[in-house]
Amino acid sequence: MDKATQFCLKTGLIIMKLAVCLYKLFPFGGLARDCVRILSLCYAKGAEIDVFVMQCEGEIPEGFNVEVIKPKGLTNHSKVANYVAEIKPRLAKGNYDLVIGFNKMPGLDLYYAADPCYIDRVKKQCNYPVMQFSGRVKYYRQNEKAVFGPDSQTVGLMISDIERDKFKQHYNTPDNRLVMLPPGIDPNRKRSDDWQTRRQQFRTQFQLSDEDIVILMVGSGFKRKGVDRVIVGLASLSSILREKTKLFVLGEDTIPAFESQARQLGVADNVTFFGGRSDVPEFLVGTDLFLHPARKENTGTVILEAIVAGLPAFVSGACGYAGHIIKSDTGLVSAEPFEQQAFNHQLASMLDKGKLQQWSKKALHYAESEDLYSMPQKVAAIIETMVEEKRKAGDNH
Repeated sequence: MDKATQFCLKTGLIIMKLAVCLYKLFPFGGLARDCVRILSLCYAKGAEIDVFVMQCEGEIPEGFNVEVIKPKGLTNHSKVANYVAEIKPRLAKGNYDLVIGFNKMPGLDLYYAADPCYIDRVKKQCNYPVMQFSGRVKYYRQNEKAVFGPDSQTVGLMISDIERDKFKQHYNTPDNRLVMLPPGIDPNRKRSDDWQTRRQQFRTQFQLSDEDIVILMVGSGFKRKGVDRVIVGLASLSSILREKTKLFVLGEDTIPAFESQARQLGVADNVTFFGGRSDVPEFLVGTDLFLHPARKENTGTVILEAIVAGLPAFVSGACGYAGHIIKSDTGLVSAEPFEQQAFNHQLASMLDKGKLQQWSKKALHYAESEDLYSMPQKVAAIIETMVEEKRKAGDNH
């Protein structure tokens, strides 16, 4: 901490006043975790941070002044519209140096682009000629245009070059408003020196033998993450391989539907759902293979979390970070469009202890040789720079 920051914290002087707009603040959401890590760095520098959310779960991070806006409306987009309408006067009165959004909406100075291009996705649906006139599509497209349109001043922080190009294609967004970021993996996901002890403790806790192969999935929204695809793949294994293969699923969703699928396919005893967990690093070190055959995924931060923990990965080509698996040679990427039979065959081919160990070594090398960690620091620096520039522009008028 530099002397200027120490002085500001001691005297209570606010370096900058930030407004943060986020639909949901909860401990198991990747977007919310990114938000907390970025803004906590700003708070450490002396920033005052007001956070406007529709839903808040878990412990509120230090320095976050959270206001929960309970929106009115019968549909999701009407609730979002009400939320945006409610925070608009608060932003106008707040005298903020910067308004930062983690979801798309009007009035942002800075947007962290964790979500994929909405209009690109809906235009690819067969019923788009009718959908385009619906209130839902019109509203979300309007919000997206408010961020990326050529008349907007919002700077987009991009974590996927694929999605960046889609926004440019649909909205003609100028390059100077699209800033590419490196990944922002939390260093505590890296394999620790005592990993062997932790791994043994984990496997003892869950009564796993050395012969057992444990597949791990992490992420809320099981259908989107492809949990059903993995359950089908598990059921397709030979009886000998299936007997020693287990699936651990972490995340929040309607679990009974997927438990029912596992029962119907005869693999209920192989699948365990744990719900949201705060001890994800223990699962990363204690399991053998990470799976993420998502139907759509802007990036897939958890893929890199697996890699830096030394865990081989098998992901779908729909994941923005799938390229890291190819570049590091730490597992396999299923082709798009997804084919279940091909996935089943690839999964079976991966469940070999020797292959998994070789991929694990390459993953650890990649974790040490690539910048996979600096995103929060880069964003915090961008925020400071934008505040300074905005103040200088104000002084000149």
